Amino acid sequence: MSAPSHDPELFDELMRTELRRQPISRFAIATLVSGLLGGLLAPVFAVAALIQIRDRRQRGRVLVIIGLSAFAVWAGVAAYLIGTGSAWWQQPRQDRLPEGAAHGLDLTASTCFWSPAASGEADVLRAPCTERHNAEAFEVLSLGDGPMPDVLEIYQRSLARCEADALRIPDARIQVMTPTSFSWKDGKHRAVCYYHFATDMTRPAR
Repeated sequence: MSAPSHDPELFDELMRTELRRQPISRFAIATLVSGLLGGLLAPVFAVAALIQIRDRRQRGRVLVIIGLSAFAVWAGVAAYLIGTGSAWWQQPRQDRLPEGAAHGLDLTASTCFWSPAASGEADVLRAPCTERHNAEAFEVLSLGDGPMPDVLEIYQRSLARCEADALRIPDARIQVMTPTSFSWKDGKHRAVCYYHFATDMTRPAR
């Protein structure tokens, strides 16, 4: 009596049916989602998914391939933008400000604007002195070259000079824009003295 023969096609179909019954690896799904969104964890999820697929005989290898392919596209675009200096954080600060806005240390005397709540470096919104505003720059102080002094020292010294040079205006507080270490490296070695009015103004202070 001869041994029963095995049909290769039937065997393959049985294997495919059995494989379809296996769950999809959650790490494979995570790889797909992270890769499509450009997430940095996509390669980590991919390694975990492949290990899970091998050890637990789960599905999801195609999802891993798609996720890694999408991640590679995102990485390529990011590398191009960084290499050409086109990334948003590489643009000059002024290019990222809305229309009418300016870096506080770029203000000149007699410029009216909307003031931040406290002294220190900030971006501000300029306004014509004949329209509503609550602050006006009145002096720009040069802080010299060389290494940056202590931040507190700059603030105290600059504020004292601003108060000494300011006109006495009712309901106006004397404040000062001072640089941070980042703006100092950008060459902004100056402080800007300004009046901060208690109520909105529609005319120059002087």
